[in-house]
Amino acid sequence: MNLKRTLLTASIAAIALNAGSALAAVSAEEAAKLGKELTPFGAEKAGNGSDIPEWTGGLTTAPAGYTKGGNLVDPFADEKPLYTVTAQNYKEYSDLLSDGQKALFEKKPTFKMNVYPTHRTAPIPDWVAKNTYNNALNAETTPDGNGVVNAYGGIPFPIPQNGNEAIWNHTLRWYGEGKDATYESATVYTNGSRTITAGQLIESYPYYYKDGNLETFNGNIIHLMLQYSLPTRRKGEVTLVRDPVNANKEPRQAWQYIPGQRRVRRAPTIAFDTPDPGSNGLTTYDQAFMFNGSPERFNWELVGKREMLVPYNSYKFLTAHSNGTAMDEIAQANHTNTDLERWEKHRVWVVEATLREDSRHIYGKRRFYLDEDSWFIVMADMYDGRGELWRYGHSHPVALYADGNIIARAITNYDLQSGDYAMQEYDVIPYSTTATKEDSFYTPQKVRQMSRR
Repeated sequence: MNLKRTLLTASIAAIALNAGSALAAVSAEEAAKLGKELTPFGAEKAGNGSDIPEWTGGLTTAPAGYTKGGNLVDPFADEKPLYTVTAQNYKEYSDLLSDGQKALFEKKPTFKMNVYPTHRTAPIPDWVAKNTYNNALNAETTPDGNGVVNAYGGIPFPIPQNGNEAIWNHTLRWYGEGKDATYESATVYTNGSRTITAGQLIESYPYYYKDGNLETFNGNIIHLMLQYSLPTRRKGEVTLVRDPVNANKEPRQAWQYIPGQRRVRRAPTIAFDTPDPGSNGLTTYDQAFMFNGSPERFNWELVGKREMLVPYNSYKFLTAHSNGTAMDEIAQANHTNTDLERWEKHRVWVVEATLREDSRHIYGKRRFYLDEDSWFIVMADMYDGRGELWRYGHSHPVALYADGNIIARAITNYDLQSGDYAMQEYDVIPYSTTATKEDSFYTPQKVRQMSRR
């Protein structure tokens, strides 16, 4: 079996189906593999015998020099690249690259990928592993695939049967109980201009409250409150989102306060392919976190598994700003600073989304690459309605060894036609992913209070 291409077993190939109806949970015999030959999240525990190591529990111990509450310390700072992929030699690594990556090398010849030794750092707390096992036995999608039932506090489908289940694993990935962070985003244009967006982002993840359970679960994946500080024309704008795990039962709820209007309004368009003002329209709202929201507008196919070069353990990149590097040096003229970025070889699930005939979206097809260890989408290729490759994006995962989880930030999307790009949600680190707000914080009334600051 060629690990450089698809690692799709015959059993998975037989059930790589488009979502349509709810499927029964996996058998007890299959679920028993979790924590043994499979990790608690369903990844292959073993390495590939050469350059992908065995998963041994992830990174849970802080490196020397780390102070709790301080800047993250790169545990791999002394490592040197094994090799570098460039516009001149990328075809030699074609089996490890997506179509979007290849196009990026062609579009931006100065782009490069410094490839380092692979470290499988994604940690899994025991309580999340236990919940994931229970989910494997009990979780189901709703008949149309637009929601999940009988799941809480863990990956819903660690042994996915189809693409719809796999994308729900990303949507319900483990990344803490909540966070409070300030961030900056940069949109960089080929004419040399740039726009900086900044704000405070407060999130809680009710699905992952450690002290909760399926009976106390309020049905929401995430509560999000965002207040802009930049650009000046948007200063004071506030956005509130409450996202459900079952969009059929209750669709996304969103509100906005816009200073010029001086009132809090419902914002039903904060979803799907509405242009995201945080990237000056270079991305859509459902590209936040690489993908978010209801999967209802696409058919989802589980294509298989591949070894690929993906951003991973990007401590140097994500902490550069807090360590004194100017944003202009991080988000450079043609692309992000490739001397700061780190790429590794990992196994990823490939999930392809094709626009439903009865739906509308600016993307006719999207191909997502999900890290097998964490279920985070680490890369995506996006195609227009004509089937032409349009955009490529990637995120930068790091394990938060103090919190026992993994995050993926500085989500970067390149427009392969215009040459412009947007790097979003570059957080000012450190921050905690264990802090949460009461559900009562995420209300239109609180938006009104924040608007008076």
